[in-house]
Amino acid sequence: MPFKANGIRLSSKKFGTEDIITLREDWKEFAKKIPKYKNKFKGKGIVYTAGGLRYTTCAIVSISMLRETGCKLPVELWYLGNELSQDVIETFKSLDVVCRNFLEIGKVNLTGYMLKPLAIINSSFEEVLFIDADNNCVSDPTDLFDCAQYLESGALFWPDYWKTSKNNSIWSIIDTKTYDVPEQESGQIIVNKRKCWKELELCLHFNKLGMYYYQIIHGDKDTFKFAWLALKSPFNMIQYPVGSCGYMLGGYFFGTTMVQHHPNGKVLFLHRNLLKWDVTKEDEYSWEIIKTFKVNTKNKRILLKDSPEGHLAVDIEGEISVYDFNECFGDYESKCLAFLKKWKDSVVYKDFLEYSHFSANRYSSGIPFSLKVEEDVSLHPI
Repeated sequence: MPFKANGIRLSSKKFGTEDIITLREDWKEFAKKIPKYKNKFKGKGIVYTAGGLRYTTCAIVSISMLRETGCKLPVELWYLGNELSQDVIETFKSLDVVCRNFLEIGKVNLTGYMLKPLAIINSSFEEVLFIDADNNCVSDPTDLFDCAQYLESGALFWPDYWKTSKNNSIWSIIDTKTYDVPEQESGQIIVNKRKCWKELELCLHFNKLGMYYYQIIHGDKDTFKFAWLALKSPFNMIQYPVGSCGYMLGGYFFGTTMVQHHPNGKVLFLHRNLLKWDVTKEDEYSWEIIKTFKVNTKNKRILLKDSPEGHLAVDIEGEISVYDFNECFGDYESKCLAFLKKWKDSVVYKDFLEYSHFSANRYSSGIPFSLKVEEDVSLHPI
């Protein structure tokens, strides 16, 4: 979707009055029929979705670094069908991760973005910190469950760079004019399912109708915020603007990673969305500089550009602060690269390359399969 350097995201699609009314009536009718909260969830935990070579590789690095911070919270990783091999599941198990197949809950006709709210809703935890597979914690995030902003509403979100244009049809569909709320960056979400059950169900409903909503909003990310706004439910959003972490090349900055903050203002998440771990070279360091907007500044410019290194990049300009990554986080990136190398050097990874190819190109229907031959098969003449 196009956007302006001033941070306004535009939409090339605008629904007509009839479509707006139909979608508005649809979600309102759905909201009336949402069943009560199910008292089968317990405790606090972290939820990921991953599968296939790209996001499995990202999740291996992310969860390895999560455990490196000392985080002891239980973790569930959700995948669909044949996206993970049994050997990969065992690898995650060594990181104290429970892998759960969406097919456990029945036939699933959702893919991609749509699976995020489905995983949150069906996870075994009552209180969920969702983390994208390509997102990295620089410190233990456990205390987020105790912060005042979360406890107040049961929902804490993080901002994106952009704001949604006032002309976007979504505002008429959800029947609100809360234009000044930043767009949401859903690489990390913390939510109490008991407090926010209806909102999560409506969010999932929006994603199930992604063939409509994704035409005017960018994937799943704002479906959370818009579900809360539609139901006029309270939520809190981190007040520190999202920053960018990246490298300098030829005198120019190329941001590869969204920088998100703890409620106390310290950097907590590095969402490596523009140079993911699966396409990172063995000795490729890209976290050199952190650039962040100063709080409450209106002097902001966000630029998207192509890097000579072959990936999309972000730069931010205006009233900003600049930090040296290594001074802030020492050998954090080196540890990430070490976990990446360990994974890519493993037999499991090499086997998973072939497994992923077969999964995508031969067993994409979800038929269970294994590349391993469990026993000798004798050939008999016909």
